Amino acid sequence: MLINTLSLLFAFTDYISELQALGLAVVLWLLVDWITPRPAEYWQWTEPKSVYYYLHASWLGNLPLKDAFWPFFVLFNAALVYSDYRIEEGSFTVASWVTVHIILTMPLVYWTGAVWRCSAQTPRKFWASSARTLTLLAWAEFWLRWVILEQYPNIFFNCQQMITQWGDC
Repeated sequence: MLINTLSLLFAFTDYISELQALGLAVVLWLLVDWITPRPAEYWQWTEPKSVYYYLHASWLGNLPLKDAFWPFFVLFNAALVYSDYRIEEGSFTVASWVTVHIILTMPLVYWTGAVWRCSAQTPRKFWASSARTLTLLAWAEFWLRWVILEQYPNIFFNCQQMITQWGDC
């Protein structure tokens, strides 16, 4: 997450500098830490019996934070890396790349809600704040990818893909 987008924006544009990105990340973490509640003293948890119970329990905030955070974090980043790999190899069109991001938007909404609700189920506030910040950084990743698509497509897409999408290079 943020590996391709930030490195491309740092190297080829003046959209955001490294110091500005670091400052934004620190301020975001401090704000999220400030609004994150203290962990609950007692909560009841039962082992989910199927994927549907797991999704329901995570959405309601009835799972430990690690069980709600890590599975989607790994799948989300794997999908982004795979779509970036395919676009770099030229086997994806720009429209396919955009479609992958549209498909990932709804699970990102679910994941954000699940992490924010399950953050009370962790023994330390630091981990709850970190998980919440990473979900917000996932939204920032989507924003930066949209910026690259709209304002700087030549730094990510090759000329053939740009001709197919926009009609010129």
